[in-house]
Amino acid sequence: MTSTGTATAPGGDAQAMVTLEGVDKYFGSFQALRDIHLSVARQEVVVVLGPSGSGKSTLIRCVNRLERHDRGRIAVDGVELSNDVKTIRQVRRLTGMVFQQFNLFPHLTVLDNITLAPRQVRRMPRHEAEDLAMELLERVKIPEQARKYPGQLSGGQQQRVAIARSLATEPKVMMFDEPTSALDPEMIKEVLDVMQELAGTGMTMICVTHEMGFAREVASRVVFMDEGEIVEVGTPEHFFVAPTEERTKRFLEQIL
Repeated sequence: MTSTGTATAPGGDAQAMVTLEGVDKYFGSFQALRDIHLSVARQEVVVVLGPSGSGKSTLIRCVNRLERHDRGRIAVDGVELSNDVKTIRQVRRLTGMVFQQFNLFPHLTVLDNITLAPRQVRRMPRHEAEDLAMELLERVKIPEQARKYPGQLSGGQQQRVAIARSLATEPKVMMFDEPTSALDPEMIKEVLDVMQELAGTGMTMICVTHEMGFAREVASRVVFMDEGEIVEVGTPEHFFVAPTEERTKRFLEQIL
């Protein structure tokens, strides 16, 4: 049985930043998402876990319309997704996305990768965009890499640049699609540290990840998905100590 919960941020503020109601998604005859109901509060960090192919990445890709959902309702900060191009652009301005692969432009410097969107989308003057980029590189702890090209950086450094690039558009929600899965083990912690710092500032976050330590320490709630469904939702304490659903228990037995 699918369990759902109302998102509650610290202090009891349950004002929703992201809402999914009855969301279905098909790829041909395959149903990737089944009747998804999920509300993410402002300043909440939701970690989405589940086996490969469970619909985790599809869920967050539907939130900013990288994938089009077939049924149901999705809204971000009160803006409901529709087929209208202006609405899609508005939702994408509200959301930042960090992928498994870094998707940086190899022919641009780190600084130029970060300033591209502020200059083109927000029409920010170059000097203001560069000042913002340097502030963000300080935040992700690699300001010294500003003039280098992506190919000169480690995987962990490239992913931190990707995070800074997403933050440069000043999103209200940050979404992470397994951001450490392509990294060598020694580089994972530096990316997770940046994500933890970001959560500490009150950023609303939805994180698809297999990093159980991050889920235990940082998540407000954990969402477990399997076969396109939300199977169980709870606090980290509930999820890791006393899950109620058999599918959740089997998953934890396999990975812990």
